[in-house]
Amino acid sequence: MKKTITILLFALLYSVMNSYAQTVLYTHDQDGNMIYRNVLTLRSANASDEEIIPISDEIGEQKVTIYPNPTKGHFQVELTLLDEKLKNYFIIYSLSGTIIKQNKISNVMTEINISSYPSGTYLLDIFLGDKVSRWKVIKL
Repeated sequence: MKKTITILLFALLYSVMNSYAQTVLYTHDQDGNMIYRNVLTLRSANASDEEIIPISDEIGEQKVTIYPNPTKGHFQVELTLLDEKLKNYFIIYSLSGTIIKQNKISNVMTEINISSYPSGTYLLDIFLGDKVSRWKVIKL
């Protein structure tokens, strides 16, 4: 009986751990100071939309949340605050460095549509005044 319970617990733990993979990427300046932190959470192909966990980061005093990522084409960028006096915008690049979309951020919730572009990995830069955060967005 103990062996069966142990096997079931191990199987459950394995399936949960195998459903999500998380990568934390850091960028440093020449002096070794961290200037960017990007947390990338990937979900498995068999995960349902109800299991989507938003990815968050902080830019200065603002919390930025992006979801869903991976996306089928539409995803949200949510900010806790938006100082409209600052120049706030985003730019999406292909991995080759080509700008595929850019726009002003004028609301705390911004929907971005990349459904007309092929599946793959894209880079998203969010500029809030003089602060910037870089994200990887995966389109399925």
